[in-house]
Amino acid sequence: MRIARLVAVVSVVLATGCGQAAGSASPSASASKTPSPSPSPSPSPSPTPTPTGAGEGALVVRAPVGQVEWGGTDPQVNWVAAFESASGCKVNYRPFSYSPAADQSEDLDPEAFDVIAAPPDLAGRLRAEKRVAPVDTDRVALYHDIPKRLRDAAGTHGVPFLWERNVLLYDSGLPKPKDAAAMYADEGPVFLRDTPLSIADAALRQGVEEPFQLTPAQLDDAVKLLAAESERVYWRDPLRVVTGLAAGSARFGQGSPYLLDVLDRAGKPVRAVAESRVTGWVDVWQVSAEAAHPECAYQWLNWMTSAETQRKVVAWTGLAPANPDVCEGAPEDVEPAVADRADRICGLYGVGTSRAFKGLSFADYPAKDCPGRDGECTDYAQWVERWTQLVN
Repeated sequence: MRIARLVAVVSVVLATGCGQAAGSASPSASASKTPSPSPSPSPSPSPTPTPTGAGEGALVVRAPVGQVEWGGTDPQVNWVAAFESASGCKVNYRPFSYSPAADQSEDLDPEAFDVIAAPPDLAGRLRAEKRVAPVDTDRVALYHDIPKRLRDAAGTHGVPFLWERNVLLYDSGLPKPKDAAAMYADEGPVFLRDTPLSIADAALRQGVEEPFQLTPAQLDDAVKLLAAESERVYWRDPLRVVTGLAAGSARFGQGSPYLLDVLDRAGKPVRAVAESRVTGWVDVWQVSAEAAHPECAYQWLNWMTSAETQRKVVAWTGLAPANPDVCEGAPEDVEPAVADRADRICGLYGVGTSRAFKGLSFADYPAKDCPGRDGECTDYAQWVERWTQLVN
């Protein structure tokens, strides 16, 4: 499993004292890998609910590596084969890594996919450009079982899939920082998630109430704070920040409860800075505005929101499930290792408890017409421009 492998990698880094791994990318994170899988039958029972209705026999799925597994990465990790068997929809999976500053218009062409798993900024862009359709929630059986906070974050054009909480990690073998703002005055290195939405974390620490709705002055202030860090390393693959902290080549790193747990289990003295408010995000499934296979698309939405499928996804990715039933106890026929890993993730994120979303501001798509600001906010294009200048 991906989680077990990440723990093993960190253990090796600690044992060898090798800091070079911090600059390497995880093989599973490569965006150049473009398989069209033909999964073998899954050895586990088919998840429920079982897709019903006549599909078109095919489905084109775009998603980040790791969020759609067909047995090609690990023969034991496969939630595509059983879907194909139950629905009759043959899946053509096309891995996709979103890059805000790149021209990806061909990849995002509505005719190039039926469903797509999108982070908040991509989801907002697809909605704004009318590349995806509003979701008919009556056709998603478990939609209203998903917490309202996640449904609100997903909006009218998405079905919540996975969610994450951002935390600031630090090497506890060094002096304890007074607060999160210490990262901006520290000599570093500071490992930052490479996304324009990281600007919101800086704004939040400056006391901004709505960190994804920034005025031009607030955007300037947040970017100025980020630019003050003496040594910055930008990561997209979580392995980079984990190995950086494990090897002692990172002082601070943007991470998650899952990454903190990985480091803790590997024996690395890393802690999270206590903060009353943090940012997070919700990955959503969206349906193309020109989907060639809409029936299969909705069968996929139902499949991917079922507790059975989500349990497998959570155990593999380390992200929190949209469906809280994952955390209510696994059926007896679920593989014990999968059930244990999913339960551990549920505990890390407090899924189903009052602490799950406490102090959490979910990412939204920055737009000029933000509510209550009389159109004075900065839009996503401005965030991308400022982030690109910062990174380069």
